[in-house]
Amino acid sequence: MHIIKRFYLALFLLLAMSSSFAFAAPGRFEQELSGPSWRIWLDRAAQWIDDDLYLPPVDIASLPVNPPTGGWENMDKSFNRTVSVPGTVEEYFWSANGNPVGIAGDYRGVSWWSTTFRAAPALKGKRILLAFESVNLRAEVFVNRKLAGYDVIGNTPFDVDVTGAVTFEGDNRLDVRITDPGGTFSWNDENLIVWGKNRLPSVHGFGGITGRVFLRAVDAVQVNDIYVQNKSDPRKAEVFVVIGNSSGAPQSGKVTLRIQAWKNPSDVLWEKTVSETIPPSGKEISLAVDAPKAKLWDIREPNLYMAAVSFASDDGRLLDSMSRRFGFRWFDTGEMDGDKRLYLNGKRVFIFAAMTRGFWPKAGMFPTPEMAKKDMETAMSLGFNMMLYHRAIGQPPSIEMADETGMLAYEEPGGYLCRPAPDAAAQAWRREKLRRMVIRDRSHPSMVIFNLDDLSYAAPTEIDKENITMVHTLDPSRIVTYNCIIAPKIPEVPDDPMKMHMKPFDQKLYYHGWTSPYHLIRWGGYLDEFYRNPRYYLRYVIDPIADMGDSLHPISKDEIIFYGEEGDMGGPLQLEKIKNELARTGATGWREGEHLDWYNSFNRFLDESGYRSSFPTVDDFTLALGERMHYFHGRILENARISNKVDAYVLNGWATEATHTDIVDAYRNPTGDPSILRYYTQPLYVAVKLRKKVLPPGAVTVADIYIVNEKNLNGKFNLALALENPSGEIVHAKSFPVAILGGEEFGQLLVEDFRMPPVSAPGYWKLKATLADEKGTVRASGYDDIFVADYLKGPGITGRIAVIDTSGVIKSFLKQSRGVIAEDFDSNVPFYDYLIIGAHDYSRVRNLGVPKNSRPTDPIMDRVACGTTLVILDQAESWAARMAGFDYPAVKFTGSAHWGKQGHLFVGKSPLFSGLPMSRAMNWEYQVFYRGDVWGLRFGRAGVETVVGLAANQTDEVLNALSRVPFGTGQILITTLPILTELASTRPQSVVAKKLFLNMLEMSEKKSEP
Repeated sequence: MHIIKRFYLALFLLLAMSSSFAFAAPGRFEQELSGPSWRIWLDRAAQWIDDDLYLPPVDIASLPVNPPTGGWENMDKSFNRTVSVPGTVEEYFWSANGNPVGIAGDYRGVSWWSTTFRAAPALKGKRILLAFESVNLRAEVFVNRKLAGYDVIGNTPFDVDVTGAVTFEGDNRLDVRITDPGGTFSWNDENLIVWGKNRLPSVHGFGGITGRVFLRAVDAVQVNDIYVQNKSDPRKAEVFVVIGNSSGAPQSGKVTLRIQAWKNPSDVLWEKTVSETIPPSGKEISLAVDAPKAKLWDIREPNLYMAAVSFASDDGRLLDSMSRRFGFRWFDTGEMDGDKRLYLNGKRVFIFAAMTRGFWPKAGMFPTPEMAKKDMETAMSLGFNMMLYHRAIGQPPSIEMADETGMLAYEEPGGYLCRPAPDAAAQAWRREKLRRMVIRDRSHPSMVIFNLDDLSYAAPTEIDKENITMVHTLDPSRIVTYNCIIAPKIPEVPDDPMKMHMKPFDQKLYYHGWTSPYHLIRWGGYLDEFYRNPRYYLRYVIDPIADMGDSLHPISKDEIIFYGEEGDMGGPLQLEKIKNELARTGATGWREGEHLDWYNSFNRFLDESGYRSSFPTVDDFTLALGERMHYFHGRILENARISNKVDAYVLNGWATEATHTDIVDAYRNPTGDPSILRYYTQPLYVAVKLRKKVLPPGAVTVADIYIVNEKNLNGKFNLALALENPSGEIVHAKSFPVAILGGEEFGQLLVEDFRMPPVSAPGYWKLKATLADEKGTVRASGYDDIFVADYLKGPGITGRIAVIDTSGVIKSFLKQSRGVIAEDFDSNVPFYDYLIIGAHDYSRVRNLGVPKNSRPTDPIMDRVACGTTLVILDQAESWAARMAGFDYPAVKFTGSAHWGKQGHLFVGKSPLFSGLPMSRAMNWEYQVFYRGDVWGLRFGRAGVETVVGLAANQTDEVLNALSRVPFGTGQILITTLPILTELASTRPQSVVAKKLFLNMLEMSEKKSEP
């Protein structure tokens, strides 16, 4: 935002008391019109679909005029709500159509936003401007019922000259007619918006005045723009000043530039005055600033300054002033030993970025100052150092807060990737939006990278090359990239058009040197194979299919490796915290009622299911569900950091939508325990990398030990490793002398192939590492966990067991693990203690044992009613429907859902999980259950014990992944977990599934808590 000094304000007020004066006093006046004194009306009958649209520049006199439907007088009668600007229709009228579900409550069409303002008589003779920070999408600006301004670009600043429309006596009426033609409420910014015969680049689907509004009064010569251009010497800058002149004649005067501390104008760092003559066409001047005493703007050290510019004509009749906030800093690429790296102020920097898509609570499209502050503070508290404005242009309050907190920023205009291909109008539309974005944001010290497109599979066209060159011309001091995320190629192409980018103060288009691969992870959590050894681990090898294959190539160090979109999991919101917030503010905003419904649904589930003893509150429950995602990102971020090759890790995502969320929710509350991610974002710690974390007793695992070192720790140290058993006793210890390089070596391997003795007792083991200097002072530490599950020991299985299993896996496993001989099911045998359903063709066993031409019977369900325990490991959906059938109804069943990596498995307290982690969501210990298809059954709550539940990040529904259903004197254990496939697996991690299966037989009669 331009920060304007009000010259001669006291004189203005004095003159305002008199109705007669000859000339306005020289100087600029500014008043903010945004705030709570606006009224809104939805003009539902307005015609807009078939409107012609006009791109800037526009001739207001030639445009059609669209007054309120029914006339101005009737509109005055229709205003029934006072609102605040910035604001959106969705903020105040979400679900006004009676449907609050999803995005059905969206309003498309025309809304009127009205207020009044006064222009003091002392302002006569000046140009009167209305400055809009942002609207969405089309704005038709009326002053005293006269069309004075028009803009259809949306989401960017524009000014309206209202000099001929204002009155200087009494109130002026301001009416802004906003047209919202549609848009997206998700991440997708690719599909063109259809507006009659027009096709528009995509935007978010909110309508309103989405930024601040200012009234400005300026003299005939005015400062129109200030651009502070940083230099490679970070304490130098060049300030470009654009001065306009509407007087019709050249005007001579003095231009003064003063560099002063933000919030302390008397602290002047640098000052210069030059004589200039401003022609009627205006003029751009530049002043080189050399400030050796300047404090640099840096990450978490936001030293800010103001570039204050004033123009005073030689005759004293014309005066104007304007300020621009900035910081002294320099961001660029560099190279060491053939490795391209990122540097801030001459020091290497590793970027950990939050990928936000510009959604906010209540209003949807912009943050309140309080929310913008919370957004940055939450990100920094988790260890992020960049906010990446992805698929949507950044909002000024957010970028300003990035400046003030010391958070780097990266920005895309949103809607640049148009599908189908844009016509000439859509091309001009997105180009103008891109141009405005760069001019608006090019002085922000936080902003270090501009990007055009996102996940384009098409090579850049000549128009794309023109656009990236335009950005570089407007701001040659920043890195500009064409594509945010790229599907990596194997082998890498030396010159790939998708990697097109430009470097600071370099006019060349480069096609190598910057790569931004993305990975939408295949499985929904951390797997042991994500780290195999120091030469083979996730994000050290190029990985186009989001999984670990066998023919992968290490990443190249001759490019900036900017991992552009890592993972695409999610976690439920902190619903209880949001509920409490909405109790204070009211659930009036877009989709906020759904948050309350979601909270109530989870709250009922905790009561009805018995899970309240495991998760006392709804937020205890949701935070547990988010743990797996937080842990995954922490471990893979660690992989990127220890490689010492990766330059940036962009986490997907950050408050993605109102109900679809990621590492934080829409209200910027972390969706998991914040300490998980904070551990892996420490600037200095010992990274302990276990090659296997889930083991059976007697197994041996290996660790590799690294240091993550962004603190320049260097020299000779002693690395001590200690293995603790579940009782906390150290059972193995060893020390190693190590030499820490420090400097730019942010990741360094210290010890490879550290082999530990066999783990024995079940439970959690911990490998601890401490790094001490020669005086014995511990300078860094770290750890990793092992979980041991023992399925070979148990109370034993008694009774007669039958199986239906064409694979033979179940019989083989029971014999190997317990020495039990299981029979093939025989319908002539009157009773079995256990019947286990394995692999089978359900159509063949549906009527197994039913005599022909007899009344329908179900011999399997009959046996359960008489005391058999039925264990169903395969084709759970068919068996669930059978359990709800006409003759043997045992449950209410309405189908199933496959949620994949978005599904969150969780377990409460159950004897079936004896020897396994309980009262928690399933994290890395249970990795065998989420490495495949994660799905669940829709059972009614009555009569069903949810042993393993399944929740997701975009619904209030809770499914069943392992259920116990009493039936007669028997019971049914039915699961969608991939237990059957793990019984035959030789992977050590399968020990958890094997333990659970045997518990289902050995512990199923125990109904009480362990």
